[in-house]
Amino acid sequence: MYKSSQTYLNQTAYYAISNKTYNYILSIMLKTLFISVILCITVSAASQETENVNLIEYIKEVQKWNKQSNEMTLSFWIPNGYWELALKDNPQITQAVINQIKDAFKDYVFVCALDLDINNNGTMSYTPESDLRKTIFIKDSTNKQYDPLDKEEISSDALSLSEAIKPMFAQMLGQMGAGMHFYFFKITDEKGNPTINEYKKGEFTICHSGREFKYNLPLVTLLPPKVCPIDNASMKGNWDYCPFHGVKL
Repeated sequence: MYKSSQTYLNQTAYYAISNKTYNYILSIMLKTLFISVILCITVSAASQETENVNLIEYIKEVQKWNKQSNEMTLSFWIPNGYWELALKDNPQITQAVINQIKDAFKDYVFVCALDLDINNNGTMSYTPESDLRKTIFIKDSTNKQYDPLDKEEISSDALSLSEAIKPMFAQMLGQMGAGMHFYFFKITDEKGNPTINEYKKGEFTICHSGREFKYNLPLVTLLPPKVCPIDNASMKGNWDYCPFHGVKL
């Protein structure tokens, strides 16, 4: 598989929301996504709460790594609800702006993918977007396969935001950021409604670069915690039994 280690320096950005807030919002989005990547690489124990949802644990569920020898492969599903959790507590960002961002992405499954090799001399080489695009697809619970959308099939607002994020990733994460590519998928029912929702029961698998990354829904971090009847200890919302006492929750 051909790899390219060229630096991504293009700083082009399109304006999907008002000029006054656009650059600021993007910087917050990128800062949050940047922290997400770093935390999951270093397996930090820190946490951040937003309406009782631990954002770091949430990110660990949607950001999956496969590490084999010197190769690192990433599947980062960015659910639409992510933006609410990441931006809600910032007093300089209004709910109206958050809703604009969510509205831009609401019809799509938005995925960030990376396939990276760490060379012996410490440099990194990554799979170019066009090559990774040939390998990436999503399988739903019935094993139906969905390929990424072409640019012409994506709304201008969603495409503008994703295109603005790309060069910022390269700036903040260097070669690793340059190798992160964004893909849009459209997965709907017969009525045109999205079928993948982080709050609803289901499953799907993101495949690329010869790896599979399975997601079980709803996300555990979005479920209300359960309580052990023996010692009132908090348990994960998807657990049926207490792992310590064996009693039903």
